[in-house]
Amino acid sequence: MTKLKVIFVCMVVFVFSLVLTGCYNVERARLEAELEQTERERDDLRTRLNAVKQSPEQAGEDVGAPPGQLQQQVDEFIKIRDALQQREDELTKLRQVALTEAQMAQTLMDTFAARLQAEMEKVNELQNELQRAQQAITGLQKKLE
Repeated sequence: MTKLKVIFVCMVVFVFSLVLTGCYNVERARLEAELEQTERERDDLRTRLNAVKQSPEQAGEDVGAPPGQLQQQVDEFIKIRDALQQREDELTKLRQVALTEAQMAQTLMDTFAARLQAEMEKVNELQNELQRAQQAITGLQKKLE
C-alpha cells in the first residue's frame, strides 16, 4: 500500500511540474510575440515621426500645409510613441514576472524531486527490511520443520 502511495505522489509531482512548465512556456511565447509586435509598431512610428520632422514632402504632405496641422500630427505621433513605450515597459514587467514564476516553479519541482528521492529511498529500505523479515520467517519455518 505504501508503494502505491509513493507512486501516486510521484505521478502527481510529475504532472504538476509538466503543467507548470507548459503554462510558463505558453505565457512566455505570447508575451514575446506581443513585445515583438509592439517594438515593430514603435520602430514604424519612429520612422514616420522622423520623416515628418525632416520635411513635409517626405511625409507625403503638401508643401502648403499649415504648420499647425504638421505640429498636430507630430504631437499625435509623440502620444502614440509614449503609449507604445508604456506598453513595452508593461510587457517587460510581465515577462519578468513570468520568469520569476518559472524560477519558483523550478524550485518547487526541485523540492518535489528531492522529496520523491527521499521517499523512494524509504521505500527501498522498507522493501529490504521486508525481504530480511521474510528470510527470517522462512529460516524459522525451516528450523521448526
